[in-house]
Amino acid sequence: MRKPIAITFAIAFAIAPVLATAAETVKVVVPRRGSWDSSFTELGMRQGFFKEQGLDLKIVYTNGDDANEQAIASGQADIGVASGFLDTLAAYVRGEPVRIISPESTGAPDLFWTAKIAGAIASMSDLHGKSVSYSRAGSASYFILLDLLRDAGVNDATLMPIANPFAGTVEVIGFQIDASWSMPPAAIKDLLSGEIRTIGRGNDSPEVRGQTYRVNVANANFLAAHRDAVAGFLKAYKKSVDWAYSGDQALQAFAALSDQQMEVVKYTVRGFALKAANQVDIIQGEDRTLQQALAAKRIPHAMTHDDVKGVYDLVLEHDH
Repeated sequence: MRKPIAITFAIAFAIAPVLATAAETVKVVVPRRGSWDSSFTELGMRQGFFKEQGLDLKIVYTNGDDANEQAIASGQADIGVASGFLDTLAAYVRGEPVRIISPESTGAPDLFWTAKIAGAIASMSDLHGKSVSYSRAGSASYFILLDLLRDAGVNDATLMPIANPFAGTVEVIGFQIDASWSMPPAAIKDLLSGEIRTIGRGNDSPEVRGQTYRVNVANANFLAAHRDAVAGFLKAYKKSVDWAYSGDQALQAFAALSDQQMEVVKYTVRGFALKAANQVDIIQGEDRTLQQALAAKRIPHAMTHDDVKGVYDLVLEHDH
């Protein structure tokens, strides 16, 4: 009888470590599949960085900020990547259970404005009396456009909301609108072909360069109950960002993920991405974001940091 008992114990000890290290499932919402800065989660997952932290990610792609916010607030998702900073502050003020766990994008190197290359508009200063688009009222593209027009001395342009940057590019090419906002992958192929040109970039404004526009967020209840998992997620996410900017192997992985040609990927990353913009340590420009939230009527009255400080739980900073 001793031999079977020994075998039984051996099996038990062999199974025990597997049970002890079972991966924790984390539901993550990510906007705009195919965009560079929203790709870090999946790129890192494919490299095994999240598995190293004991996490099994379930990624759901959304169309943008509103869908991310709703999924996090309702508890349908645990973590949201690249959510709007302004939108998240507004959700917190409304009492929704959202917490900012890190910045995701500071500055706006991936937001730009284009015009038909055969036309007369070569810069933002040429937009006097012209039509120019942004995404939607209260969006980052709206406030960044205001900054760029102010810096260019233009106060008589006609501003038009065009939610879809691909549609904006079509209208620019067809001379239906003089200039339109965009972000990769929209407009990239047309820039490469010489059909349109860039007339302004978000980071042309020093104020924009110093403001956080997108953040990584967590459902407050999930964060309270699974703090170690959220910390592990951010550690792996940070490693994913480092790897994404490490060279051609990462660019090839992104090309496969986004179903884009390497020529397009290299042009996009080298022209419209900055590793420094994707730092996950320091929130910047909160005062400006609160002012913009008030202007967009997303908060009921003027607020300061003390009014919204409860939204922040920068896990990696607090747990060190």
